[in-house]
Amino acid sequence: MAISSVGDARREQIVQAARAVCLETGFDKLTISDIASRVGMTRSLFYHYFPDKDAVADAVLDDVISDMLSKLERWNATREVGNITKALDDIVRLTRSIIADESPFSNRLMHAGNAGLYIRFVDRAVTRISDYICDSVVLDFERLHGLPIKNVHETFFVLIVGLISLLRTHPNVDDATLKNLIAQSLHIDSYV
Repeated sequence: MAISSVGDARREQIVQAARAVCLETGFDKLTISDIASRVGMTRSLFYHYFPDKDAVADAVLDDVISDMLSKLERWNATREVGNITKALDDIVRLTRSIIADESPFSNRLMHAGNAGLYIRFVDRAVTRISDYICDSVVLDFERLHGLPIKNVHETFFVLIVGLISLLRTHPNVDDATLKNLIAQSLHIDSYV
């Protein structure tokens, strides 16, 4: 048991070191030697935890996404079920916060020539966020009000990708507009 927790801690150190290097230089310049030296291990020991640089990249993406989901989970745990107007206001603020917090990571991916990794990151993040929303908030809404949309997961996927794009290209769009876009996309504008 102790070996597993030590191994998990070491793996986490590697992920955090790779995340830090990514923020500094981007993944294209990241080397196994950089990561290993940051955590005080040999390259051969690194390979005990990860088979290659791509596996570390995936672990870093998952780590960033887990941070994003933690914020969503905290909001969901304290939200007032049935108060749609407040939920939309909160989601707009939360979306802005999540994008602002992960922007240095995304920006480094985009500016360091890692477009493929950035696309993988967005796809993976949006999929996990959509899954979470469909398995929690949507179920509560459906129980109380019915479900006014079809293709629920896909609708949330498109909505979230659109919000990310809109907020990255037009960061000054006002909250009321974002709230209306969300409500219209989900066909819940009559509840607001």
